Amino acid sequence: MALATAVHAQSPQVSNLLINRQMADTTQVSLQYTLSHPASLNCEVWLRYSVDGGRTYKNVPGASGDVGFPVSAGSRNIQFNTTQLQGVGALPVKFRVVASDRQAVDIALLVAQVDSNRLKQDVRAIAVPRNYNAQTQTLARVRDSIQTRLAQLNLPTYRHEFMFNNFLCGNVVARQSGHLRDTSVWVIDAHFDGVSNSPGADDNASGVAGVLEAARILSQYEFEESLQFIGFDVEEEGLVGSNRYTINAIPAGDRIKGVFNFEMIGYYDTTVNSQQLPAGFNQLFPALYNQIQAEGFRGDFLSNVGNVTSLPLTAIFDSAAARYVPSLKVRSLNVPGNGAIAPDLRRSDHASFWDRGYQALMLTDGANFRNSRYHTPADTAPTLNYRFMQQVVQATVAAAASAAKPMRAAKADITYGFALGVDGHEKHADCEMKLLPNPNSGRFVLQISGCAVPYGPASVRVFSLDGRQHYETWLEPATEHRLEIDLPLPAGTYLVVTDNGHESYTQKLLVR
Repeated sequence: MALATAVHAQSPQVSNLLINRQMADTTQVSLQYTLSHPASLNCEVWLRYSVDGGRTYKNVPGASGDVGFPVSAGSRNIQFNTTQLQGVGALPVKFRVVASDRQAVDIALLVAQVDSNRLKQDVRAIAVPRNYNAQTQTLARVRDSIQTRLAQLNLPTYRHEFMFNNFLCGNVVARQSGHLRDTSVWVIDAHFDGVSNSPGADDNASGVAGVLEAARILSQYEFEESLQFIGFDVEEEGLVGSNRYTINAIPAGDRIKGVFNFEMIGYYDTTVNSQQLPAGFNQLFPALYNQIQAEGFRGDFLSNVGNVTSLPLTAIFDSAAARYVPSLKVRSLNVPGNGAIAPDLRRSDHASFWDRGYQALMLTDGANFRNSRYHTPADTAPTLNYRFMQQVVQATVAAAASAAKPMRAAKADITYGFALGVDGHEKHADCEMKLLPNPNSGRFVLQISGCAVPYGPASVRVFSLDGRQHYETWLEPATEHRLEIDLPLPAGTYLVVTDNGHESYTQKLLVR
């Protein structure tokens, strides 16, 4: 943490955001902010806005005043017109001022923050039997804890829910918006479910711990492109969570540029012949087979498994590992097509991305080809090598940071509600939204009915009229929705807003 503090001490600072409008109905807006820099360097400044609670941002078109480069330290002002904002409607808008001094960030400082003790603590906390069918409540607690941890990093975090065999399951997704190319996204993921008879320390508490540690470090910095951290559910039943996500839950407009998938990253064994290889490995990858054979088939390396489409991503990871974690032995391979020729190399969530044409890597210790405790009660936290795990996470942090391009920058946000008339939209042609009862004490039912086509996935948020958000959840696609909400809200007037990215429904909520 001291390294992060030292880096941020050299960065610009943005503070004291304030929005002014001379009249409530004017479209001209002035945003004031204070810019400071410890070395008095000029900065480049952007004004961005979000209509989805901070998950994604766009540049405010036509903004003038103290934006662009150069902007010097002091009290500054930006002017813009609300008619230039897209998709606002009755939604409160989150504005973000970003300032960069155009100085390079040393990725080695990020790498040095990966903490093996944190990894060990997280593995111990997660390593309990957690199966969607046999240990439903335990799996739910693990899922909730992942969502809580990511949200505590001030990352917009949500759950992509789906039904599987009559069980409600859910992927946990957190997004760190890039400041220059928000729709270019780099993913770090791991599955958090397990088989019913095993605590699953290596499979895959190790991977989840890696995602949480990578998110902890990367979230402290600013990047040109976006980062996304995902915990996938129901992987053990056939990559269900990642398949559902890649088929229907990747946000519209996002371009997934690369996926780093942690699949068992904690088992390490220097014993001769401790590493086995899948059938046919020597025919598919003769040079790599000969190298592993010459090293005595020791299980002391990280397997970096990509397909041919992922060759550029393989190069990014290998280069970052060699530069920043030279003591980590990485053995890389790329299978033809989507890997159907080598089924053992498709046994994790990276394959769901391969099947949709995305670049993705499986970063693994080799699973059952190295760890004899795989899928048994003996897969426990004390059996793992946390120094090896630390190195794997360090290499991934370096690769993801290199790909997303770090900025020495700072940001500050302000939320503002432009829609001061809150009588709600008229009924849409395909759905009707009601709040029952209304007025109420903060406990009510949101009902959406009469939809001609399924409505969702869609956000549900509750705002006070000053733009503060008090509640958020998500609706999966359905023609009827009934959501019970119980909020400790002070008496007053609020907005209940649903938004599916194409249209929004807004109703006035009266709390007495």
